Amino acid sequence: MRSPRRFLLAATAALGLLGLTRVASADPMVIGIAQWGPHPQLDAVAAGFKARLGELGRVEGRDVTYDTENAHFDTSVLPQMLSKLKADRPALLLTIATPVTQAAKQVMRGSGIPIVFGAVTDPVVAKLTPSWTQGADDMTGATNQEDITQVLGFIRKMFPNAKRIGFPFNPGEDNNVSVDQRLKAAAPAMGFSITEVAVNGPSDIALRIASLKGQADVIFTPAGGVIQPAMPAIAAAAQQVGLPVIDAGTGWVKQNIVLAGFALDYRHVGQMAAEVANKILAGAKPADIGPTRPGPSDYEAAISAAQLKKLNMAVPVALKDCGCVVE
Repeated sequence: MRSPRRFLLAATAALGLLGLTRVASADPMVIGIAQWGPHPQLDAVAAGFKARLGELGRVEGRDVTYDTENAHFDTSVLPQMLSKLKADRPALLLTIATPVTQAAKQVMRGSGIPIVFGAVTDPVVAKLTPSWTQGADDMTGATNQEDITQVLGFIRKMFPNAKRIGFPFNPGEDNNVSVDQRLKAAAPAMGFSITEVAVNGPSDIALRIASLKGQADVIFTPAGGVIQPAMPAIAAAAQQVGLPVIDAGTGWVKQNIVLAGFALDYRHVGQMAAEVANKILAGAKPADIGPTRPGPSDYEAAISAAQLKKLNMAVPVALKDCGCVVE
């Protein structure tokens, strides 16, 4: 017969182990977030990612915590920023935007930390995944590659008689190059020609936008680390030459900086990235998950009432019932 003392010691040990197990299981996993810079669209990716993971049962503060670093659109800080995240050994790393993801692929190589990207326009062109149907061994994710025919369709509704689209872009960003290629391929069928102007940095803006005078009827600006932070300067330069601006986002429209925007819902891009991350955290391999793309319902339009007035324009007939005019 077991002695009372031995029974008490065994019971105490069991309770101790149970307590340790509960503490260990209560420790939330850490997910790193590497963001390119503060911007409404990029912020929406992170917010959508966290919200969707919570809906999938990985609640922030209880099941998961986030270690977030921001490069503030400065490529020179990316290696240090990513090395810090790597040293913290997160269970998974979310990278937001193409430059961050390309840098992460180098810095994280061999670490065993899976990478899920969000807001990468073309992961194949950027050499991040081998194809659209297969992820890389260390990464996959959700893209913000817009359906360019829908973008051109919105521009046509805004300007029924326009023939020439001015396209300022950064040739050093793979995501901008991808948009440029797809614009040029799709434009002729929709009655447009594309006039490209290379913008390598803020000092190029005034001269490059001025060069579009007489060469374009409307300007379309893409997402990207050079173009988007410079949108107020681009809008001011465009105003000087009398050209309206349609942006690939709606944030600048809602601030009455540009006339109109046609954009993906970047929160949904983050939600798609979260679904990919959840599969990987459950044991799936990144290589077995192809990059996910938005669907037709993932877009929003916005038109600035203040800019309409400034340009002496009325809401186009084709968009009079869009419910997208913002004051």
